[in-house]
Amino acid sequence: MKIKAEKEFWSGLMFLAFAVVAIVMSRGYSLGRAGQMGPGYFPLALGVLLAFLGAITISQSFVKEGEKLDALRLGPLLTTALSVVLFGLLIEVAGLVISVALVIAILGIGLRSATWLELTALTVGLIVFAIAVFVFALQLPLPIWPTV
Repeated sequence: MKIKAEKEFWSGLMFLAFAVVAIVMSRGYSLGRAGQMGPGYFPLALGVLLAFLGAITISQSFVKEGEKLDALRLGPLLTTALSVVLFGLLIEVAGLVISVALVIAILGIGLRSATWLELTALTVGLIVFAIAVFVFALQLPLPIWPTV
C-alpha cells in the first residue's frame, strides 16, 4: 500500500507512540474500576483512546489524498524536548516564573518567526496564567520564585 497523506500517517504514528507510553506507564498502578478509579485508570483509558485515534489516522492516510511532508527539521523538535526537560528539572529549584520564562526563551530559539515582543508577551501571559491556575485555583505547592 502507498501512503497518500504523509502528515496523517506520521501524526497517527505519533499518537500510537504516546499510546504505548501511556499504557506501559499505567501498568505499574492499580486500575480500580469505573466507580472508583485507581491511579492507573486514566492513563490506561487515555492510552487506549490515543491508540484508537492513531489507528484511524494511519488508516486514513492510505485512503485519502493529503499533503507531502517537507524535510524533517530537528531543530524545533530538539528545542521543544529540551525546554520540557529543563522545566521539569528546574520547577522545584528555580520556581514557576523563571522556569516558564526559560521554556519560552528556549522555544523562541527554535521558532525563528517570532519577535522578541511576541515572546515577551507570551512569557508574561503564561506566567500569570500558570500562577493563577496552578498556585491559586488548584492550590498546588509550586514555588513561584527560586528557593534558597
